[in-house]
Amino acid sequence: MKYLPHLLLALFIFSCNPNDNQETEQTNTLIIKEIIDIGENYERHFYFDSNGKLDSITDTNAIPEYNNILSKFEYSNDNTLISAYHTAGTEEVFSNLSYVNSNISNYDYITLGSSTDTPVNISEAFVNYTIDGSFATESEDINVELTFISNNLEYLSQRKRTLDNTSNSTWYLVDYEYDNNFNIISSHTTVNYGSQADYYSTRVYDEKTNPIAESMTNYRLALYFLDDNNLVDMSTNNVISKTNSQNVTSIYNYTYNNDNYPMSATITNTTTNEVTNTLSYIYY
Repeated sequence: MKYLPHLLLALFIFSCNPNDNQETEQTNTLIIKEIIDIGENYERHFYFDSNGKLDSITDTNAIPEYNNILSKFEYSNDNTLISAYHTAGTEEVFSNLSYVNSNISNYDYITLGSSTDTPVNISEAFVNYTIDGSFATESEDINVELTFISNNLEYLSQRKRTLDNTSNSTWYLVDYEYDNNFNIISSHTTVNYGSQADYYSTRVYDEKTNPIAESMTNYRLALYFLDDNNLVDMSTNNVISKTNSQNVTSIYNYTYNNDNYPMSATITNTTTNEVTNTLSYIYY
């Protein structure tokens, strides 16, 4: 009986320590509500719903008559992204996605009096569809090809647009390269419409949480269709530097909370040493 107190103490320590360690190591998962990007000549807001899905993007440079909306997104009851509305200049763009058994089957695109309702062909790591190019080229349709690095159709490796004519000429091509965390570390864009232009970009990332990427389940592929301005960074982590074709580098200096989510950032142009943007992150 004299060993009983020691035995009970040992059992108590054994049973409590794992739980105590779990509590100290556990981190919170935050849901992003809004990101505010303030530049020298504009203020842009990214709004998210209570599930962290992108709801809308506004910009003070956008048309006031449209409430400064750049993009507005709509979801079904199961949080599937089904439609988007965009403004650019005086142009309004409406685009819709149809689904069969949770797979995208049709893409509907309406702008400048032109309308396209086209079937979407999906096979493993490849997506293909055709849109009416009359609003841009006056004659040819445009074949769009999306190629992914794996068959889960999440991480885009190439975006290509080809004019549907006898020369079958590619007039827009973007190639992406990723690191092991599925962050886009480089992109190369070639535009060959009238004259050729090349654009390069390289990026470096932190190891913290990008709050947008956490909520991408079920709508990452749809956003490749519906985010016409490619404004949403879907990388796993947060970019800390960008270098463009003119060899100009922008440095992102973040503040983080205790759970390694970004709370704010400043963006500095290393050529001029001027702060060009400030970012603020708001969570539910």
